[in-house]
Amino acid sequence: MTGIVVQIYYRLNISRTQSILLLCAHFAAAALSYFYLSEPWLKWSCIAGLAVSAHLDYRRLIQNGNMRLRIIPQRQVVELFQGQQPYIFRKYKVYETRWFAILKLMDSRMNRTLILNSDCFESIDFYRQCRFELRRLDKSDVA
Repeated sequence: MTGIVVQIYYRLNISRTQSILLLCAHFAAAALSYFYLSEPWLKWSCIAGLAVSAHLDYRRLIQNGNMRLRIIPQRQVVELFQGQQPYIFRKYKVYETRWFAILKLMDSRMNRTLILNSDCFESIDFYRQCRFELRRLDKSDVA
């Protein structure tokens, strides 16, 4: 009897938690700049820089929401689809916390860092399964 290996594509959605935290951090920095900087030109240029930074960070977060992730333990790779373009990463590192996991993907052409929390996935079960597969893949890489 041969073992059938089912590989799942995990669709990564835009995380509401990450977008709220991003907005709150930029808003707090802008409020601090407004209330604690005395020079008007410095105050408003800092707030404008923070607004541009918030816009760029939010766009990057939206682009990360249109990805699919596949873990291939037989080949020891992580495959990332952005749009229709697949990227295969043979070097990776997983940093886990209780609430989220950081997946650092490294390649000679491209490096990516993904923050994976339960908001990013279609269901909490997909999130748990992805974390389990990443943990298993990370442990097999060490051995």
